[in-house]
Amino acid sequence: MSFVLPQLPLERPGLLFAVLTAAILLAPILARRLRLPEVVAVVVVGFAIGPTGLGLVERAGVVEVLGNVGLLYLMFVAGLELDLDDFIEHRRDSIGFGILTFLVPMALGTVSSLALGYDLLASVLLASCWASHTLVTYPAYQRVGTIGNRAVATSVGATIITDTAALLVLAVVARAHQGALTPVFWLTLLPSMAVVTAGVVYGLPRLARRFFSGRGQDRSLRFLFVMVALFVVASLAEIIGIEAIVGAFLAGLALNRSVPNGGALMERIDFLGATLFVPLFLLATGMLVDIEVLLEPRTLLVGGVFTAVALVAKFGAAWAAGKLLRYTGAEIGAMFSLSAAQAAATLAAIVVGLNVGLIDESTVNAVMMVILVTCVVAPAVATRYAPRLPRPQPVRDLGEVVVVPLANPATAPRLMRVASAFARADGGLVVPLMVVPSEIDRETLQQVRALDEEVLQVAQSAGAEARSVLRIDVSTDAGIAHTLVEQQASLLVMGWKGGTDRHGARFGGVIDRVLTRAFVPMLLIRDGDVPIRRVLVVIDESVTAPAGRPATELALAAARVLAREAGGVPVEVIGAQDDVVDRRVEERLEVETAHDERRRSIVVRDHAQASDLIVVPTVADERNLTAVADRIARAAPEGASLIIAVDNSTAG
Repeated sequence: MSFVLPQLPLERPGLLFAVLTAAILLAPILARRLRLPEVVAVVVVGFAIGPTGLGLVERAGVVEVLGNVGLLYLMFVAGLELDLDDFIEHRRDSIGFGILTFLVPMALGTVSSLALGYDLLASVLLASCWASHTLVTYPAYQRVGTIGNRAVATSVGATIITDTAALLVLAVVARAHQGALTPVFWLTLLPSMAVVTAGVVYGLPRLARRFFSGRGQDRSLRFLFVMVALFVVASLAEIIGIEAIVGAFLAGLALNRSVPNGGALMERIDFLGATLFVPLFLLATGMLVDIEVLLEPRTLLVGGVFTAVALVAKFGAAWAAGKLLRYTGAEIGAMFSLSAAQAAATLAAIVVGLNVGLIDESTVNAVMMVILVTCVVAPAVATRYAPRLPRPQPVRDLGEVVVVPLANPATAPRLMRVASAFARADGGLVVPLMVVPSEIDRETLQQVRALDEEVLQVAQSAGAEARSVLRIDVSTDAGIAHTLVEQQASLLVMGWKGGTDRHGARFGGVIDRVLTRAFVPMLLIRDGDVPIRRVLVVIDESVTAPAGRPATELALAAARVLAREAGGVPVEVIGAQDDVVDRRVEERLEVETAHDERRRSIVVRDHAQASDLIVVPTVADERNLTAVADRIARAAPEGASLIIAVDNSTAG
């Protein structure tokens, strides 16, 4: 019996994928051993197994196709993971820094490339490489807890500006090089881009919500829907004449709120991307490196100039923006470290440029030098400045992580629908919680698990992501309190039967004990029997004072979200006169407050109807909690839904 050794480069599917997956496995180990960014390590391993290294794998063919798929996937995830809330909150700073950190490298990059002998189109393409940036150093700020700092938020928001602009420049330059940049192109491109962008940004989230709440309750189907959306939008971009990566990035932005970062769907997307598609793209890119070409004097000169231009331009933009925005030196250093690294969009640009014939292999190797150097320099700068940034108190969306303790199958669906409305509005996650004692019998445990499956379907049918928790603890209130901490909850939604159950109790034993241990905003819900026709918010002087305004903000947010969830029913606010609260009501709900200085219970008695959802904010102290639990519950019409909004986040 004789053995036939495989010929190089490998062509058999089994051996080919064995080498590729082994390379993907080896790269992170190599990165940790050599203390290199993982992106750099994967590119180096790609070079080692590629045609100019050991010659194990040929880039043309399967690897090239998989690399292009990985490129689309990388740009899609980049759009999916961008924090749009941070961008909106710091939009002025982000737009200003984004424009500067795009234009300065574009100007310096174009001039320097022209000086090196490149033609205009190639010079603009290369300049767009330095104008974009990849948030390679973002994990360094996550580790030390400074991602809420304004400089970090501004830099992350600026990524939307730079990457979008760089990808559009790439699309136009590629078309110009192909001789297709004619008046007809502009007359067809601009309307086509407007139609596709509007359709994707406005239509895709609605389509996703509709699918997720219907047939897409199965998690596998949700994942497949997202994959179809990615490749269809990328193909649409190609059809109208721009690069597919622009469409992939746009699809990610459109589905940003539909796929919450902490959910099971995002975990699947991240897993597939981090373990297969993105490493395959980086391996395919590493195979473009030719060490002989890289060490040529011309390549070293060009690579050195490119690297100097990229770092100087990014530092100049960060310094100028920091001074204009009156940031500290540490914040300017952070902006530079976050915007200096070149990876995702740069790799995309050089691959496209090589494919259309704008740049040659020598230039690709020079650009790879820039990627390697900037991916080493940026983390070094981040390590110095990340711990020096002040740690601001993070402002969280209510729907980021909504915990819902469940025990009663009759009320569980309604509680889950309320929680799902908040999570869907903020692109967050619902965490249905079942707390059981350690001595639970098998039959009861099966009932709990059946309830778990039911409520997950309720959340998914409402278009929200959910991840259930079954917890064994010494008591129900202990289990709730521990879960709130472990899940980093932003909101607690609990059912309440209405009124008190015994002398001295406020809302009942479990809720009363949770109030002393759970320091998050809380909504206590008494479900009604009558369909909701109006949301009525009742405010008195106890929550118009500064100490009570967080509860008022919680009540207004609940009114806005739940009015929309009830089909767009009207909202009415009745309460004590206060200019600050009146202004907030008008800003949040676009209604005017009807003033009534009487006690809340009297207002509820005189104005509430059985078809109302009554929302009452209250301060988390003994007197107010007792009054709300007793008087408001008795004053509310029979059959009406009642929500008590308690901002307990500052009580600890």
